[in-house]
Amino acid sequence: MSNLTTTQTLRLLQRENTEMKEENERLQEEVLALREFLRGLRALQQDAQAVTSAQELEAFLSKVLYTALKAMDAADGSLLLVDDKTDELVFAVVKGMLQSTLRGYRIPKTTGVAGWVATHAEPLVVDHPRLDDRFYSRIDETFGFATTSLVCAPLLSQDKVIGVIEVLNKFSQKAFNEMDLNLLTILAYIAAEAIERVEGSE
Repeated sequence: MSNLTTTQTLRLLQRENTEMKEENERLQEEVLALREFLRGLRALQQDAQAVTSAQELEAFLSKVLYTALKAMDAADGSLLLVDDKTDELVFAVVKGMLQSTLRGYRIPKTTGVAGWVATHAEPLVVDHPRLDDRFYSRIDETFGFATTSLVCAPLLSQDKVIGVIEVLNKFSQKAFNEMDLNLLTILAYIAAEAIERVEGSE
């Protein structure tokens, strides 16, 4: 009985040790990824200072979106700008499967998750879009796409929403989390600053 208890205890300790090692490795990977993201942020902030024209701005916003996708290990994303004249959201930058077809596409400013974020000026994570009343399924249906999860943040200029940035579908199929939401909010802030600078110089 004593030997059996000792064996069971050893197995339990070995299992706990393995789990701790795996958790430690996961945390180390997260720290490395976060450090890389912070380096990318510093580079983006420096690049933002050099943006002076609409052409440079487009390239910069593309870099911002690419950084978001890389940081969140996601396949697709877009950056939409508000057109005040038509009260619409315009897909200004698109990455992923719909990159060549969705750019320039317009939706009413109050439509979908992007519209909700633009209207409420708040970031949002949606794990199961098809079950969320705010989700606009027409884009998926029109372009043969499947949105499984998304995170979206507003671009704010002097408390006014000038656009939104959204990231869709992690490669791992996992849901977006609070860290993803915070990272995207930071990138949205940097993007909005660059837009503000260019529009202010025109």
